[in-house]
Amino acid sequence: MTRWCGILVAIYFLVSLSLLPSSLVANDDKKAGWHEVRHEVRKQHRDYDDHNRGKVKKGDEGNEITGQTAVWLIVSANLTVALSTIMKGVNRFVPLAPQTKSSIKRFNQLQKKHLMRFHYVLNPIALCIAFLHFLLSRCRSSSLPEWGLLLVTMMVILGLSLKFNACPRWMRRVVYRLHTASASFSTMILLLVVGHLIVDH
Repeated sequence: MTRWCGILVAIYFLVSLSLLPSSLVANDDKKAGWHEVRHEVRKQHRDYDDHNRGKVKKGDEGNEITGQTAVWLIVSANLTVALSTIMKGVNRFVPLAPQTKSSIKRFNQLQKKHLMRFHYVLNPIALCIAFLHFLLSRCRSSSLPEWGLLLVTMMVILGLSLKFNACPRWMRRVVYRLHTASASFSTMILLLVVGHLIVDH
């Protein structure tokens, strides 16, 4: 969003500068020529403001650096979860030879052993950067990104409580199901993606 606003402003000033010489030459013999040029520039400013008034009223402003950093950290942190989900689905629904299924299961255990450490480290970092993105941004068109951030926070807290055994034993199964449910992850992604699409447009 910020990048597009910058591009529009740059194009506007380039067009304004290209119009100035022709206006000056046409009014060179007139005493009030420079005043007419100033009037034309001011008129272009007003037209530009009127054209973008809808965007200004919306009041949406996003910090792209923190937003993109948070997105890539979330993707990297949950890559092992996505791989595990895919391989479990293949073993369950695709008719394969027993040896092939056993190989897929061993590979899944191996990748989880080496990649799950990044899952536990990068997700809290991504959450902190997402909060920074929230503080540096302003969104009045939709509240869906805030709901998505709330769901991300809940998922991270549930995951940390499982990792460090911070929840009572009788709650552990429920917490595990909430944290690993595909519906929770899908809802989180849907809220974030749809909310940001609404804001960007």
